[in-house]
Amino acid sequence: MLKHTFILIYRNLRRFKSTFYINIIGLTAGFACGLLIYLWIHDEFRFDKYHENNDRLYQVMYHEKTDADVKTSGQTPYFLAEALRIEIPEIQYTAVTTPPMFFPDFTISSNGKLLKAIGKFVERDFFHMFSHNLLVGNAEDVLSNANSVVISESLAMRLFNSTQNVIGKPLDYELLHSKKQVFISGIFRDVPAHSSERFDFILSFQIIRGFMGLPNQVYTWDYTDPFYTYVMLKDGADVSSINRKLENYISAKSTTSPFSLFLKPYSDFYLYGKYENGRPNGGRIDYVILFSIIGVFILLIACINFINLSTAKARTRLKEIGIKKVIGVSRKSLIFQYLSETIFLSCVSLLSALIVVYLLLPEFNVITGKSLQLSFNFEWIAGLILITLTTGLIAGIYPALYISGFHPARIFKNQVSGSLGELLVRKGLVVFQFALSITFIISVLVIYHQIEFLQSKDLGYRKDNLLYFSADGNINGKAPIFLDEVRRFHGVVSASSMFGSLTGDFNGLPGFIEYRERKLLCTSSL
Repeated sequence: MLKHTFILIYRNLRRFKSTFYINIIGLTAGFACGLLIYLWIHDEFRFDKYHENNDRLYQVMYHEKTDADVKTSGQTPYFLAEALRIEIPEIQYTAVTTPPMFFPDFTISSNGKLLKAIGKFVERDFFHMFSHNLLVGNAEDVLSNANSVVISESLAMRLFNSTQNVIGKPLDYELLHSKKQVFISGIFRDVPAHSSERFDFILSFQIIRGFMGLPNQVYTWDYTDPFYTYVMLKDGADVSSINRKLENYISAKSTTSPFSLFLKPYSDFYLYGKYENGRPNGGRIDYVILFSIIGVFILLIACINFINLSTAKARTRLKEIGIKKVIGVSRKSLIFQYLSETIFLSCVSLLSALIVVYLLLPEFNVITGKSLQLSFNFEWIAGLILITLTTGLIAGIYPALYISGFHPARIFKNQVSGSLGELLVRKGLVVFQFALSITFIISVLVIYHQIEFLQSKDLGYRKDNLLYFSADGNINGKAPIFLDEVRRFHGVVSASSMFGSLTGDFNGLPGFIEYRERKLLCTSSL
């Protein structure tokens, strides 16, 4: 039976080559777009879920009631972590940390090398809670000393070309005119690609307390600090019960405080980080849903294209259908034969799409800022098989029912005519296909014009001739002297300085150089 089916598929493909190639191209394009979108969506759902204790990791959030609405934030007092660890028995570990990108990139030096790196300040239980596995060192004591630093595997290679024999070596860092020397106490594996936060080394939170002058004993609960508090619950702890305790936790300590606390799963924050008037209101999950819909519609357009071509070509196969029915072939066998053809085409299209995705993936990673790759594990292969079968069935079920439904007597008497229902279905599919295509084209044009508007909008300064640079090292603390020297360069019109960045992305003490009429205009910003 299967051998006979494959022979028929081969003969029909040779007979209708143009239809075969059109269907293959359409399904391949649909599969390729769908696979790229699936890879992106799958990666989005993986973010921050690699931690071993993910189901017990939570971030402490707060609601603040104002006259207008309810404000929600994750910025909590720096002393909250210690208080929760002592007073809430269901909590096993707590840690206060600096938020992502809290400080600009650090300038660090060790072993005669000077480079930029991302640093983070955390409390000592951080490594007990999060799965940043230590290659060297012990989670219990790597941050027990305020002068300790734990560096990533890649940073160790950049500084020492090895991860061996680096414990105890000094590392100097510079941050906002402050210089300090610490000593390497451990090495952790590089932060995975599907982490929402990137960092190269970790410092003790005791340093930030001294750096910002945070008191050790005198606390006030009427204000928050720009820090994040994370907790890890004990196994079997009831989150709802803890949230009921936290709701009035601060009001019990300060009658004037407008804050009420609650726990949010740590791995949910990446996709569900947006709140409106105290209620969750999406976040990046909105983009995931949008692209999921787009992917489904693209595949649907390819299936509709297949259906339209198949039903249009149906009349060329009427005699084949009539003869088979006369000699006793059942309708079920005809449906099976036609569905086998569509599933075979889906498989060929899928293989072609995988080649296309493999070729496009490097550029797609550049566009999305990810490190996606094809991985043929069980889950991935099962997903591909499911998508292929589903697409083949969607694309082939209507043509199979349509072709197998003709009566042989009417076929040989040439009395086959299209019914009103058939006409409405075909025209409806064509209208739906074109409507989706037009919608996508309009959306692309709107996005293109929005990007063009952003690129051409007057930002209040001459960006075409302006060069930006980060001022580090000896320039810090000596900005006026540096700027005086820069102004003496031939072609420099002016030089100035600022704290932060004109674009709003705080990443250091920047500098600017502007060209005008092939001359340098240095607007050094420190």
